[in-house]
Amino acid sequence: MNASYPVHALRKQEKAMSRLDCFPLTLLLVLGACSKPVSKSGADASQGAANAAASTAAGNACDRKLVTSADAAEILGESVASEKALPGDAQSCVFSTANFTTLTISLRPGLGRATVDIWAAGKMDMPVTNVSGVGERAVWQSTLKEINAEKNNVLCDIGVVGPGHSAGATPEKLGALCNKIFAAM
Repeated sequence: MNASYPVHALRKQEKAMSRLDCFPLTLLLVLGACSKPVSKSGADASQGAANAAASTAAGNACDRKLVTSADAAEILGESVASEKALPGDAQSCVFSTANFTTLTISLRPGLGRATVDIWAAGKMDMPVTNVSGVGERAVWQSTLKEINAEKNNVLCDIGVVGPGHSAGATPEKLGALCNKIFAAM
């Protein structure tokens, strides 16, 4: 009986706490969840609105018509067979050719500076070269045929993958596509 005494005591204590004892806590939680936030004024409000707009871009580059199949075909060196959102990633879209070479474009608001910093600092164990004239900063990874550029802390990540050896997958062409996207945003 001694071994079960703590469990027995806990059960008695559980029964002693009635549903009415929980009511004030439940009420406090419900009212807190329904309350409106304190409104901001002046510079704080405009800064908050600017940050919200920058971080909540609706849709990917394809959905927003920032990139066309013609843009992709120019880089891929052949016509585009399909254009679709990347499954599981609403911020990315993929253009594919008939031979399964793909051009993937990802736009990630709020991650531009950090991502380019990581690549530029050599923390990805793959060499990159700086690319001037693309966004605020950009780096090119030649093995991946990928550019990572940022402007206003929005990341533009464009890469080409597949069996096709696309002559258009250059830092200049992918960088120009990032600049087109940044200009339209």
